[in-house]
Amino acid sequence: MLAGALGVVSLAVNSARAEVLAPTKTPYAPAVDGINGKIDGFGGSLANHGIYGSRGSISIPLGGQWGAQIDGVAGSFDQRFFGSIGGHFFWRNPAQGLVGIYVNHTHWDQFGGAHVTQVAGEGEYYWQRWTLQGIAGVEFGNSVSNTTTSIMPQNGIVPGVATTFTEGYDVKTRFFDQVNLKYYLTDNWDAYVGHRYLGGKNALALGTDFALPLGHGIMGSAFVEGRVGENDFHGVWGGVRFYFAASDKPLIARHRQDDPVIWGVDSLFSIINSYFSNGSSNQFCSDGDLLNVGGQNECFLFDAGPT
Repeated sequence: MLAGALGVVSLAVNSARAEVLAPTKTPYAPAVDGINGKIDGFGGSLANHGIYGSRGSISIPLGGQWGAQIDGVAGSFDQRFFGSIGGHFFWRNPAQGLVGIYVNHTHWDQFGGAHVTQVAGEGEYYWQRWTLQGIAGVEFGNSVSNTTTSIMPQNGIVPGVATTFTEGYDVKTRFFDQVNLKYYLTDNWDAYVGHRYLGGKNALALGTDFALPLGHGIMGSAFVEGRVGENDFHGVWGGVRFYFAASDKPLIARHRQDDPVIWGVDSLFSIINSYFSNGSSNQFCSDGDLLNVGGQNECFLFDAGPT
């Protein structure tokens, strides 16, 4: 009887020791379900000017609940090149949400090059078919401008009154945010409403993405996005997108297990919303012509010929 009791105690001790020595299993699925990516092509209107281009990303698991993503955007806005590169570093529980850091730099080839850099915190919260997602932080950039001069004839002849006009973009250091409240109407169809505060101006954000599985881990989708806000803070664009992963899964799972949002196109508004223009006081050039020398407008006398 004593031997039996000792045997039970020994079995309990060994069982407890085995549980301690056994590797602890993580309670969550990994932050990124294998290396995956997406790429799209889009076109439309932004602030009353044409825009088209492509954007893509690649997401990488870093082990356990950690992941990273690199974004890239390239295209043309108002017939001038623009490009953007961004990065995400995050912790995620695919059943609950995401917390991370986001950095982006956008360049637009206007007046020698206007750019903006954004540094922000990033978050997502998942509840049934709802997703609340966004970034919020600080943006900062440069100031670029261009000055033009026109001469209005005085009494029908030149020389006359000269007028200068300066326009440009002054990207100030300020708070910004991009937020979406998304609902999945089906596992492969989402729609969102959101808010944008970029370049000191507010806008309502709207969008939808309808996807179809193509097999072998590939999914294709059609999407439309719109912005309605202050002054020129508006636009609509759309296109097609392809998702790539190791296995087939619905759109809602891809968004929560694979790839965070590419926020780069909206950062163009941080530049556009920083537009400024002004006219200088008129200058009368008597018996002379207005020339631009070394960036300064000067009146130079000229020989009017025989009188």
